[in-house]
Amino acid sequence: MPITYLSSEDVRAPTRNPRRIPGRMTEDELEVLKLYRSGVEQKVERYIVEVHEYWAPFNYPNVIVELGREGSGAEVNTDGVELDIPPFGAITIIEDEPIVNVTVIGSACVAPGYILLYAEPIEWKYPRTGVKMRIDGLWGEHILGDLWRAGVDEGFRRAGLSSAHFEIPPSKKITIMAGSSMEVDWNPDPIGHPQNPKVSHRNLWNDPHYCIRIIRVGVKKSIP
Repeated sequence: MPITYLSSEDVRAPTRNPRRIPGRMTEDELEVLKLYRSGVEQKVERYIVEVHEYWAPFNYPNVIVELGREGSGAEVNTDGVELDIPPFGAITIIEDEPIVNVTVIGSACVAPGYILLYAEPIEWKYPRTGVKMRIDGLWGEHILGDLWRAGVDEGFRRAGLSSAHFEIPPSKKITIMAGSSMEVDWNPDPIGHPQNPKVSHRNLWNDPHYCIRIIRVGVKKSIP
């Protein structure tokens, strides 16, 4: 789908059970206690996982890219889709079959980076957690454009990729958000090389984004 800054529609994976009544659990959310009290023997589920691999810029009919706030520094560049910080930038993927794992590969603007994953489960039975995960401490960053043009390249010791792998309950939709460290940098020439006021203050600016290159989505397939 076309890349947007912020979608006008509610396209992301929800974080709450749409049937939530404050202080009360649904019948599905009582599954563990019911099985425990009944003593019914559970059966092991066997299945295989088919991987769907998506590459930046993610021009796929089932992928929605929201860069974030216009002017925040979020963009599509040579290394992938660089998202604005959460909750503004996001990539949402919808699959016809149950999603059971997700791997994100990319690079931080300022390492270490982090990645968040929200998912809409097929069955809402996680009353006190929802399906939300986060991985921090991701090493590896892409070289700042000014430094690249000055001759610093991928051989630099901080340059590199990182990946985050999530194993999740069967879900129909996932939303990925990401970012990196809120370091403050000094802009020596704010007149000749001005920074956007959304990410800067006079001579000071930051670059807390994460650039996503590949997303691998594992969907559940029955064993024939």
